[in-house]
Amino acid sequence: MCVTEEQIRERLRDLPEAPTGFMTFAEPGDFHGIIEWTVKRGKMMSFRLLDHTNCEIFHTQFSKGTEIAWHSHGTESEEIIVVLEGSMLVIMENGDRIKLEKKDKLIIPKGTQHMAVIGDKPCQIIAMTIPKEKYE
Repeated sequence: MCVTEEQIRERLRDLPEAPTGFMTFAEPGDFHGIIEWTVKRGKMMSFRLLDHTNCEIFHTQFSKGTEIAWHSHGTESEEIIVVLEGSMLVIMENGDRIKLEKKDKLIIPKGTQHMAVIGDKPCQIIAMTIPKEKYE
């Protein structure tokens, strides 16, 4: 196991408001990382909590109404999302629409195209890719 829920909570407890060095900002049209997902509407702030050979963990904050474009995390990595605050609608490539509220968790299978729309309040999530995406 790469990290426990208790370890995640411990890392979040002392999280600064604007961490330096690990933070990326994204606005509409911005490219975000190798996974080629973009913010179509709204704003997003994301930073890496853990960079391990077997997984990556990000803490991401979205402004209300943010829309994330269709993307996947490769054919080898699944994504696990845990909502810390707010809500989001995740739309899967097969048409499934999954509404996530605070404390809800979702596992997105390897290679699955998906997008997300944030509700009418800001949203925070923890997103884990297991195993870590391969950057080539």
